[in-house]
Amino acid sequence: MTDWAGFECDTFSAVMPVGVSENLNTHLNRDDGQEDLCFVLWRPSLGRGRASALIVDVVLPGIDERHVHGNASFESVYFSRSAAIAREQPCGLGFIHSHPGARNWQGLSFGDFAAESGIAAQSEALTGLPLLGLTFATQTHSFSARLWRRVDRRRFEPQWCESVRVVGKRIRVNFNPQLRPEPSMRASQARTVSAWGKDIQADLARLRIGVIGAGSVGAQVAEALARTGVARITLYDFDVVEEKNLDRLLHATIEDSMASLPKVEVLRRALMKISTAANPEIRALEVSVVEPKGFADALDMDILFCCVDRPWGRQVANYLAYVHLIPVVDGGVHVDLTPSRMRGAEWRAHVATADRCCLECLGQFDPADVSLERSGLLDDPHYIQSRAPRGSALPSGENVFAFAAAAAAAEVLQFLASFVQPAGVEGLDPQIFHFANGKVDLDTRECADNCLYSGIWFGRGDSLDVTVTGRHHAAEGIRTHPKVRVQSRLSWLRTKVAAMLRRLQFKERREIK
Repeated sequence: MTDWAGFECDTFSAVMPVGVSENLNTHLNRDDGQEDLCFVLWRPSLGRGRASALIVDVVLPGIDERHVHGNASFESVYFSRSAAIAREQPCGLGFIHSHPGARNWQGLSFGDFAAESGIAAQSEALTGLPLLGLTFATQTHSFSARLWRRVDRRRFEPQWCESVRVVGKRIRVNFNPQLRPEPSMRASQARTVSAWGKDIQADLARLRIGVIGAGSVGAQVAEALARTGVARITLYDFDVVEEKNLDRLLHATIEDSMASLPKVEVLRRALMKISTAANPEIRALEVSVVEPKGFADALDMDILFCCVDRPWGRQVANYLAYVHLIPVVDGGVHVDLTPSRMRGAEWRAHVATADRCCLECLGQFDPADVSLERSGLLDDPHYIQSRAPRGSALPSGENVFAFAAAAAAAEVLQFLASFVQPAGVEGLDPQIFHFANGKVDLDTRECADNCLYSGIWFGRGDSLDVTVTGRHHAAEGIRTHPKVRVQSRLSWLRTKVAAMLRRLQFKERREIK
């Protein structure tokens, strides 16, 4: 079990699969309009700067274990039974109660504070993890949360979460208005807001979204998110711009390829110019998510887009989606060639999350190929050439800008369908688009009965003793290449000088006025 007490961060969050959310809604949203309560079980997921509580199960009260009398109260036997289950799992203990008729994020009344603080010490002593307190607003079916952390020997105080996420075919996020205030709408977002309204736009804008891969598909996904008004976007890619990328890499120029600039930095520079968010925060990380640093940072995201065609990266994305409950929007392009011409092409898009088929069961990666990539064989052209005739599904690299644009659009639409839920439809099935005949197929497969990701690994978080990260020799080689290192430094200096000149010009204009 992770040492939660030794983890220092400023940000907390809670997340639950849609099945747990529905169970809580059924129990807490009473027909008689009275308040109700129950206990839940949760596991920790610690990222680079955010601690998340993964709510994985509900412990409903037995006969005479809780009493409803306008308000609600529970017997000590119910608490003891729930804590014993949590300790056996092992999990942390959470306590949730409803606020009938309430909407959105809820604070703590004096009675709420007393009830939760009164069991915080015993809960931590029995489970080794802080008590998670939650409130359910019955009018909007939304949750608010806090973790009770020890501030001295006998005193606990609530550490408020910045959001509570519900993941599955529908994706919902309830934000703490004090920690993640609703952003102001800009004139540049008028047409976007008119499509789905201010409330959905405010939630979209506050999401933390990571884009894994800043290549042909990832760059266009990131552009769509920035123009839609998502303010916090993190880009993960260790590669640099080359001349062979220019036919399909958005915003990249011949000068960028000559300087071997990092793809993420070129894309970050462009997104800062075109973002419609009031205060965009675009981060560029020259890492892979298969490296510990990239993996830890990805744990801080609300949504991830997987825009890589390598098996190891997809395996790690799948792990994040099911073990740590961070929805992953995935897709890709495949071009079918004969020796003399193109036979066809297809691109696909899907969301890997609770109640949906995982990437391994969809055939998006083969665990055997993950082992090959970790050993470095997938970067050996002689090995790839000898393997290809055997019908391997390994990425071959053929692509054109139009196919990448179509795949990026399909991925973004998969995400929006789950988040916006037009006409009440909870997301789209996995889609496969065929270039040759223009048809679209739906992939209705489900995970295999023995699937680890949707089975015994699901929602385990940091309690699962499995390591999927490691050294990525290709990434390390590119980052330490002399030319790349020098040119990246020059790019950084060029950006700083340009910013300084803009400040001087602005100051001069003010003085003239």
